[in-house]
Amino acid sequence: VVKMWHLALLVLEGVSGFSATTAAPGSFVRPAPVVLDPIPTVFVYDHCPFCVRVRLAMGLKNIKHDVRFMANDDVALPTSKVGKKIAPIFEMAGVEPFAESLDIVRFVDSDPKFGPTGTFKEMSDRTDLKAWQKSVQEPLRKLQRPRYVKTVLPEFATASAREAFVKNHQLPPYEKKDWKDEAQFTMSKRWDLYESVMDETETLVAEVNQRLKLLEPLIHSETCVTGDLGLSLDDIDLFSRLRSITLIKGIVFPPKVRAYLDYFAEQGDVPLYDPIAL
Repeated sequence: VVKMWHLALLVLEGVSGFSATTAAPGSFVRPAPVVLDPIPTVFVYDHCPFCVRVRLAMGLKNIKHDVRFMANDDVALPTSKVGKKIAPIFEMAGVEPFAESLDIVRFVDSDPKFGPTGTFKEMSDRTDLKAWQKSVQEPLRKLQRPRYVKTVLPEFATASAREAFVKNHQLPPYEKKDWKDEAQFTMSKRWDLYESVMDETETLVAEVNQRLKLLEPLIHSETCVTGDLGLSLDDIDLFSRLRSITLIKGIVFPPKVRAYLDYFAEQGDVPLYDPIAL
């Protein structure tokens, strides 16, 4: 297990300016710190957007918690907690450890011991956001996955952890079942594909930059993506997906998208990857 201080180098960039006229009514105010004894623990991978959902929610609610980064090839630890390799995992005194990101978020937002309840409205049914996410899935897999294993992220601190990720995470256009077939893909071939896709960076970055321009009008303000809801699980989900894009050098975030990212990174105490972008 790698402790939180291993990511101390990830300092936040300055928050972009944002017009107060676009702020959502009843803007979020971070509550007083909630410090339980003992404090809860979340077991996560830093790159995992589902793990970021939980970290963001607990940060926004100002719940002091211990963040434990698991090695990507560590099967024993998560299995000992919840019976299988999965992240995130929530653990605290008096509660059986459990997984599933939104279940964890809803749990801490519904129990008064974690401060004011109902901080996050439920997720909307916005098909425009879902369509946008689908539109960037393929280029982002090609851009993000090879970069994850080239970084100093704690879950990839060892060669075996990096190899486990490459073995289990296919690159487009390959399907996972084919990618994991040793008769079709040796580890050497998988690594060669991870390396060669870096040559597509310029084209892929240009594509994602164009897609980000289409996201801009879908964001209501820096403080929420869905205006009629205010702070909601839409934000917990969207920020967690956008954060990984900050690992890619050359990405240009339109002003509202950048302000949204910076706002939630600061309020939720989840650093962005700008300082280590590749």
